[in-house]
Amino acid sequence: MSPTEKAPVYGPQVKRPLRVRVLQYASLVLAIAGLVLLYLFSVNRDIPLVKVGDITPTMNFAYVRIAGEVTRDAYVFKSGGIVFNMKDGSGEIAVMGGRAQADALEAAGKLPCRGDQVDVAGSLSVSADQEVKLRMQSAEQLRLTRKRATPYYAATESRIALSDVTADRKGDQVTVVGTLKTVDVPGPGSKAPYVLTLAEDGATLAVIFWDDVFQGLDKKLPMPGKLISARGKVDVYKDAIQLKVWDARDLRVVTEQEIKAPVSELPLSRIADIKAQQQGEVFTVSGTLGEPRSVRGGVIYPLMDDSGEIAVVFWDKQVSGEERDTLESGVRVRVTAPLVIYKGTLELVPVDVGGFKVEVTP
Repeated sequence: MSPTEKAPVYGPQVKRPLRVRVLQYASLVLAIAGLVLLYLFSVNRDIPLVKVGDITPTMNFAYVRIAGEVTRDAYVFKSGGIVFNMKDGSGEIAVMGGRAQADALEAAGKLPCRGDQVDVAGSLSVSADQEVKLRMQSAEQLRLTRKRATPYYAATESRIALSDVTADRKGDQVTVVGTLKTVDVPGPGSKAPYVLTLAEDGATLAVIFWDDVFQGLDKKLPMPGKLISARGKVDVYKDAIQLKVWDARDLRVVTEQEIKAPVSELPLSRIADIKAQQQGEVFTVSGTLGEPRSVRGGVIYPLMDDSGEIAVVFWDKQVSGEERDTLESGVRVRVTAPLVIYKGTLELVPVDVGGFKVEVTP
């Protein structure tokens, strides 16, 4: 048979009706559309908003949202993780994240601070003793509204000199005032921060912040030579000390008339001088830790100076176990915390990790 010849076809040739073919194509289109809609629904469906007080052990690993007020500043561990506490009126919960979430929030200038409002999604972790935590899976699923800051000099927090901002204060929240020497602006598309270099009595300090703070400043940076007041958290990056500012209201130009002579931290108190009638007042005490005693939800250390002894209570929800890694019997620490009276016992209870620091002995 030559190539040009057609092969014989046996049997009757039946063509499918047009209506059948149309239905087949329509079915295929509908099937594809259904798969697309199912995918979009699975990706974009609303994550349920729950109350902390309504969480039960059966909700372990459930993916939920919680909205409320931050009760403890975000703390970034040396390992790279992050933790902060929040409350929603029904209870309080610790929100945890890994290095990726910590880096993303820090790069975006979105590390939560006390008083901020957050709406965050994550996976619930309910332990056997019903301790509840929320583990963030993505920094993009945290929406942040900064608190309204109170004026600096109406606050109880004392201003410190630039020379007192040292590496051993890493993690502390402080307020400083200095003359603006230089302004460094990141290039287009850069994730680098803005840097203001302040100077005071021969000491200098880099004050850094990101685009959200710049936007809050109405995209206007102060001019060199101005007197600047800044409130932020002390950090060390590549051996350089920095002050990280997270809110535009914590950075402002001030005048000489507004500034009083710099004052240091609260004066040290002798333990023997602390009385029950002073409940609620904040004290700074320096001493040596004794043997710890575990209690439900935390740990208690006796703190001793040359005048007496007082209990220091570290609650897990305020100062986590990882944050207490540097503490042990015999370590000398400085504690700044309000006085609490529990069953007649005087206790100092740090509100967060900034309420204590290990003192280096010579």
